[in-house]
Amino acid sequence: VWDFESGEFERTLKGHTDSVQDIGFDATGKLLVSCSADMSIKLWDFHQSFACVKTMHGHDHNVNSVSFVPGGDLVVSASRDKTIKIWEVATGYCVKTLVGHREWVRMARVSPCGELIASCSNDQTVRIWSMATKDTK
Repeated sequence: VWDFESGEFERTLKGHTDSVQDIGFDATGKLLVSCSADMSIKLWDFHQSFACVKTMHGHDHNVNSVSFVPGGDLVVSASRDKTIKIWEVATGYCVKTLVGHREWVRMARVSPCGELIASCSNDQTVRIWSMATKDTK
């Protein structure tokens, strides 16, 4: 972690057991989410303790991308296991698994309005998913 204004090193967050693939802040800047080749997703208290407050497991391979849904109550992840998962921040539970890509999913991002998920895969496709129905468009 680096201080944006001074450029000074602040601290290292440790907890993953393999390479960290992606990170993202919630809209408040109080939570940081990270994902790793160790197949886990971690939520970090970035406001006070800088501690890992939740670890989520459920993917069967490397987790490549992770991001908060606008509003901050959900996290979306993409994995080499060919799935996209939607996680509840409060509980750490996976509330939905999206299946449709034929190869590993490199990235999934949520639209600014929070209504759509776009995912890209090694199957040479981009898919658009509805957050409401969890179906591909």
